[in-house]
Amino acid sequence: MNSTPQDVVAAQQLLGDYLVRTPLIYSPPLSQQTGAEVWLKCECFAEVGSFKARGALNCILQLSPAQRAQGLICASTGNHGAAMAWAATKVGASCVVVVPHGTPEIKLRNMHNAGASVVIDGGDWGESCVIARRMAAERHLLYLEDGEDPFIMAGAGTVALEVIQQLPHVTDMLVPVGGGNLIAGCAMATKAAGAAQMRLFGVQSDAAPAVTESMRTGQIVQRPTTSFAGGIATTAPVPEAFAIMQHYVDDMLLVPEGALYTAIGQLVRQHGFVVEGAGAAPVAALLHHAPRFLGRTVVLVLSGRNLDVPSLQCALAG
Repeated sequence: MNSTPQDVVAAQQLLGDYLVRTPLIYSPPLSQQTGAEVWLKCECFAEVGSFKARGALNCILQLSPAQRAQGLICASTGNHGAAMAWAATKVGASCVVVVPHGTPEIKLRNMHNAGASVVIDGGDWGESCVIARRMAAERHLLYLEDGEDPFIMAGAGTVALEVIQQLPHVTDMLVPVGGGNLIAGCAMATKAAGAAQMRLFGVQSDAAPAVTESMRTGQIVQRPTTSFAGGIATTAPVPEAFAIMQHYVDDMLLVPEGALYTAIGQLVRQHGFVVEGAGAAPVAALLHHAPRFLGRTVVLVLSGRNLDVPSLQCALAG
């Protein structure tokens, strides 16, 4: 089952009773710096500090009472786990989150605060997924995978639907890409809203280029990642998301890893709020590829705020 444009519209209607719209803020300094009209879609101000709350809640609200009572489990590097745990509390369900060793303290704390039972196991997210699936079978829990659930993708797509409603003359949207769920959902939203004129760009670090290389070769490839930005540090695109991206994403933009730190520091200094590495990626891409957006109306999706202190210190030291 794949997400459809109608699923994104339905998700927005459903989530309206639970989530407020995140702000869309005009950025005078970025506009002056690049020659574009630049707006910031502040998912960093969302529940649990990330756009992930949208998809998690849309997914969990679809579950039957029996499925909710079964108990939920997922694997995450942070934001997905916190979102699933937070959404589970809305329907009275429990949620176990398996995270890899080395997960930043701020994301562990965020998951605990959201109500998760956190299990630290696995060398990376892929290994944590295998462990979570095994635990689901052993404990008779319901396993929910970020990249495999169409309702999670549809919920994520409400970000773009809101943008189009808030700023009808938008011409370009820059979206951070991990597995691809967010940008695939946004692609579905643009189709639902009839915004065919809007260009959609995915952003990755050159330290995590798997989706970019997959898009350019036309087939899924796996690449190692050394990026500090957990939200985009994936080794391959999600197949369902990749299929949608191939049809609707205009281009992928790579940025140097160091540019993420620069963008984080710039947002703190110019706008006074913190975003994580993935959330800063669209800012870095706009600055790195500024001539492509001269005279355009550009929305940068700041996907989350859950940045660990050492990375913030590094960004501000630059």
